Amino acid sequence: KTCPFMNGSGAGSEDSTWTLPNLPSKCTWTATTPASKSPHSCITLTEEKKILPNILKKIGCTPMVRINKIGKSYGLKCELLAKCEYFNA
Repeated sequence: KTCPFMNGSGAGSEDSTWTLPNLPSKCTWTATTPASKSPHSCITLTEEKKILPNILKKIGCTPMVRINKIGKSYGLKCELLAKCEYFNA
């Protein structure tokens, strides 16, 4: 995609709301801003279990899950776990 400001079509085009990345931020948030005064939404995350019984128990973040059926089918005597990195996308 071409920059609308470089090719001269910036004024009046549908891309004219494009914000240049080198402009100063308009955000007023700081690390000391209380959540009640923050311009951003704040959602408290619940404490997660470290190991889940199966993949259906986790949506989001990066879970560790037990691989129950594979371990049993091969007669493993250890706990088989997987880290689902694709949840970070």
